Amino acid sequence: MEEYKLWFKKANDDLRWTKHNIETGEYSGACFSAQQTTEKALKAYLLYKEEHLRKTHDIVRLLEDCIEFDKTFKKLEKLVETLFPYYATTRYPFDNELFTFSKERAKGAFDAAKSIIEFVRSKLR
Repeated sequence: MEEYKLWFKKANDDLRWTKHNIETGEYSGACFSAQQTTEKALKAYLLYKEEHLRKTHDIVRLLEDCIEFDKTFKKLEKLVETLFPYYATTRYPFDNELFTFSKERAKGAFDAAKSIIEFVRSKLR
């Protein structure tokens, strides 16, 4: 199987984990897996377009790389910016109300990741 397809499959797996985490009340886990869904989907697209992949977890930078290939990725900027902090804030202790993980926040993260993965899917044809 082509490498980009493997990355996209893992992105879909992470989206399912996001939904599962919401259903079980693991809201910070849902936000993290939504970020991971996005990271892997963007990396899948970049692998689809070229053979090398930047080693980063920074989904804003990955999106910028995607925009270099296809300007329509710009429409994902707000969604990606929403998910960006979840790589670190879900995994380390933060004493900050901005990083309280609620069901609503987790659902918003799921919706953002789902929109991103559907957009990327449309570009992999």
